[in-house]
Amino acid sequence: MDRVKQCEVKFGELFGGKPTQNEGSDPEFMRILQRFIFGEVCYTGTLDNRMRELITVTVLAVNQTLPQLKAHTAACLHIGVTPVEIREVIYQCAPFIGFPKTLNAIAAMNEVFRESGITLPLERVETVTEETRASAGLALQAPIYGTEIEERYAWLPGDFAKAVPKFLTELYFADFATRGGLAAKERELLTVVILAAMGGAETQVRSHVRGAMKVGSTKEEVVCALVHAMPYMGMPRLFNALNCAKDLLSESNIREENKMMDTEFEKSNVFGLGKENTAYAQYFIGNSYLNPLTEPQAGKPFFANVTFEPGCRNNWHIHHAAQGGGQILLCVAGSGWYQEWGKEARSLGPGDVVEIPANVKHWHGAKKDSWFSHIAVEVPGEDTRNEWLEAVTDEQYGSL
Repeated sequence: MDRVKQCEVKFGELFGGKPTQNEGSDPEFMRILQRFIFGEVCYTGTLDNRMRELITVTVLAVNQTLPQLKAHTAACLHIGVTPVEIREVIYQCAPFIGFPKTLNAIAAMNEVFRESGITLPLERVETVTEETRASAGLALQAPIYGTEIEERYAWLPGDFAKAVPKFLTELYFADFATRGGLAAKERELLTVVILAAMGGAETQVRSHVRGAMKVGSTKEEVVCALVHAMPYMGMPRLFNALNCAKDLLSESNIREENKMMDTEFEKSNVFGLGKENTAYAQYFIGNSYLNPLTEPQAGKPFFANVTFEPGCRNNWHIHHAAQGGGQILLCVAGSGWYQEWGKEARSLGPGDVVEIPANVKHWHGAKKDSWFSHIAVEVPGEDTRNEWLEAVTDEQYGSL
């Protein structure tokens, strides 16, 4: 298809209508705009319609182009993006563009929601409390960025040397990045877009490009996100973002190297990698994959093969049950760890079996230099539920 036909197809997918022909006061400009964005840019790279529209909404919120934000909020709903996902994209702009501009974007978004018959407020997706926000924010920040900010601003006078890094940890990472609705990989990629769209934040763009790749984005996805943002933020900001992260985006990144699995591990992992475990990504440090082996049925065990990339582990958690319940791990391939609260960690390898009693706090995951797979067996019981708790810190994990 040529770009005119591609524009018609993409415009219909997103908005349910047809692009401009000769309507309106400026049909020539609209033809240029629509054929470039929907006939060319939307077909460049691998990102799907959902992620592209979330990127578009992000840039429009940053730029405060509210009429277009309303149009693309409607487009998001049209293609099946949930209201919560749209809301989370706009909420997480706040630490970067400030609360007043974010409130403007929220007002435009909510106007579309009301017109679409969506009841407000939407469901809550907070995962931290006043007591846990500091530790939860640090648990997300430290594996990706370490103590970079604290060290960089140690020169600030008086209380500010501690207050400024603390505000970043507890506002961005705790109050926003811990929220549900979006996977960690998506949040970090959209943060790159926010910073690029702002302009003048190239130092932060570079830092978050590295962060995006650490939590799962490929360099192609990062470039695709920036290129897709370009028609809405302008070419100079695209080039500034690409230039400041050139060395990161032109070299083989960690994610792509990790995905090149060891041949022996691939052979051993006979139950298959499955799909990226995005639904529970907020409860993991690093990337995991899930391959369900049976259908979940009440009263019957559920089997799933879980694969952890090197260094990946889940948070401390508890399988609650009034009777029965718990979990069994059947180790399949690679090397990993299992630890119960207050006890020494146990090294795991193929053939090991772990019986996890109900109501016991624990975690499990890969060793830092090895992939690891186990079949997780959910044991039936009464009043069963999972409670996700704090992350396993780098200090705890690194001491093993």
